[in-house]
Amino acid sequence: MSAPALVLTLKNDLSELARIAEEIGPHGESRGWPAKWVMNLNLSLDELITNIVSYGYRDSDEHEIRVTMTEQSGSLVVVLEDDGLAFDPFTDAPEPDLEADVEERPIGGLGVYLVKTLMDEVAYERLDGRNRITLIQRTPE
Repeated sequence: MSAPALVLTLKNDLSELARIAEEIGPHGESRGWPAKWVMNLNLSLDELITNIVSYGYRDSDEHEIRVTMTEQSGSLVVVLEDDGLAFDPFTDAPEPDLEADVEERPIGGLGVYLVKTLMDEVAYERLDGRNRITLIQRTPE
């Protein structure tokens, strides 16, 4: 029998970011998730959802962003879906220049790099006019 999924439906509003931690922390604790999963997931979702809300829509209409978290074969699998503009953050976002001095680096640009570093696997696909990002965090050894 599989573990119950946590499904969050968020509006495309930055004020919704607070709900992520409010929901993930208690759910993860009840499921016995490693603290690393909760921390990495909160940071990653905060970054990705901020980008979706800030850059993903050409209109000011209300849109839904859906986050589904399931445990599969000892891993945490998170699927983030939105109906924003097609954008693969893992290939379309420029790689940050980590060798440049802090003063010379442009503001921003480290978030997607951080997500790729924190998660064990990341993937993007465009399905039926929707962006789908999959994040996988394996059980720490």
